[in-house]
Amino acid sequence: METDVLVVGAGPGGSAAAYHLARQGIDVTVLERSAFPREKVCGDGITPRGVAAMLRMGVDTAEPGYERVLGLRVYSRSATIELPWPELRSWPDYGLVRTRHDFDAILASRAQKAGARLVERTEAVQPIVTDGWVTGARIRGTEEPGEPGSEVRARFVIAADGAASRFAKPAGIRRDVSRPLGIAARRYYRVEHRPGPWFESWLDLWEGDLLLPGYGWLFPLADGTVNLGAGLLNTFRGFKEVSAQRLFDAFSTMLPQAWGISEDTAAGRVLSGPLPMSFNRIPVAVPGLLLVGDAAGAVNPFNGEGIAYAMETAEMAAEVIGEALVRGRPGIAASYPGMLRDRYEAYFRIGRGFARAIGKPAIMGRATKHLLPRPAVMHFAMRMMANLTDGRDGDAQDRLFWLLERLAGIL
Repeated sequence: METDVLVVGAGPGGSAAAYHLARQGIDVTVLERSAFPREKVCGDGITPRGVAAMLRMGVDTAEPGYERVLGLRVYSRSATIELPWPELRSWPDYGLVRTRHDFDAILASRAQKAGARLVERTEAVQPIVTDGWVTGARIRGTEEPGEPGSEVRARFVIAADGAASRFAKPAGIRRDVSRPLGIAARRYYRVEHRPGPWFESWLDLWEGDLLLPGYGWLFPLADGTVNLGAGLLNTFRGFKEVSAQRLFDAFSTMLPQAWGISEDTAAGRVLSGPLPMSFNRIPVAVPGLLLVGDAAGAVNPFNGEGIAYAMETAEMAAEVIGEALVRGRPGIAASYPGMLRDRYEAYFRIGRGFARAIGKPAIMGRATKHLLPRPAVMHFAMRMMANLTDGRDGDAQDRLFWLLERLAGIL
């Protein structure tokens, strides 16, 4: 098989890349090792940044099945505060919740309708490298044991195969251990407690009298279930001693009994997975191969958000590959890492500092105690953590946000 662009993985990043490439009239093939619909470990929350990426793909966010969210409700032992999304020119003023079981299938369908070719139950086992250039992949059906028996040749390959990104490793991609990594666990429950139009978040998790260095969430789904989860960063000194299961158990136990979180109301198992943050994969491109989404480590170190950044990096990869193909200059794709640095590096640098700080429970405990009750501080913090701003031409908070990024870019 031959194609202009081969996309490995049909999650949000892979489907977004395929959609934007197909819209340019480019022949694109997407390989998905599973078949839709399929489950993925995720919080299922989509911030206004992610909603904007959905709208650029023509997704109708008013369709049944989406739970609309107007902001964030934050809990600690000392206070609770509700923070509506900021009203900005650059971003929608609402978020969404939908299971990845449904959401990924919707995005893959959008890519197909744009003209992309989707091949399910097919795994890209390893890249084909010719004279230092990735020129395709060796593939096999996931129901066919043994060595790969087929090849797909392509002018460019996009790795969108998630946090593990086994496909890209033989091409020289490695993990940058200096960048943060998170783990998270989630489970669905059918309970009467409904948080209304809010993402609910806990900034201090307690195991009895022990403050754990993590965060918890409860997100509402349109079918009446909730997505309950907890995450932990490796910036915590005892990271290896606190499993995702232990963190999840501590969080679910500390919630009010009246909410009904129990084995009797559980809808499925506890599932966990890694959160590769702040572009902790290097390099994010080699000749002929570009990484997007979790495969590139494109997860926000402030809040663990990955969907928006998967779709954004995919759109950028599609843009640069499209230009390279149209102009017949493959080397143009080498500008992709620089595009990512220009857009994200200063912000993620601040996020890495934040990740180091909250890895110390004593600092996090004091911060939630003294800052959470201060609405002005928390409104700015929410804008910063969700990466929502109109830039230097916005209001005072936007200008402060812009200044912090400029300072981070200089240091």
